[in-house]
Amino acid sequence: MSDEGIYAGAAWLHFGFDDEAAIAAVSAVLGAPSEDSGWIEAFSSPYGVCPAPVVRGVHWDSLILLFTQADTDFWAGGVSHFYAYNYYGDAANLETTEGIAIDDTLAQLKAAYPGPKLEILENPFDPSAGFWLYDRQMWTSISGFATGQADADTIGSINGGMGCGE
Repeated sequence: MSDEGIYAGAAWLHFGFDDEAAIAAVSAVLGAPSEDSGWIEAFSSPYGVCPAPVVRGVHWDSLILLFTQADTDFWAGGVSHFYAYNYYGDAANLETTEGIAIDDTLAQLKAAYPGPKLEILENPFDPSAGFWLYDRQMWTSISGFATGQADADTIGSINGGMGCGE
């Protein structure tokens, strides 16, 4: 079991959590999903290139949970499980394992995730904004964008897990 994931209300969804149980837990907090891709081919998904063979993306407006049947640090291949999320909006009752949510400040992020594993950088797409990254690990890192790089700047997105690439 992973130490990282996301809280939906009081339910903790750790990386490796069962896909149907994760969807039910988030639906209890945010209502029915707005979209469910079903199981689709991982190399040509709308999420980019994902761990093969298949990926499933379930959306609630500003939250996307990604599930895989790939071999990960959490399960051997063939077991459907939660492995990544993208949270970029203002849905209530969603936060990281350490209690960080959208609109929290970078000072709050630093207090929750102290030490050298937290990096606050210039946003590669907008030098006036910020990008943060905690614990550069293949399957369990978290990251996101911020309004800037100062302690008073706020978090605008949170991405957990490996996700998919291009």
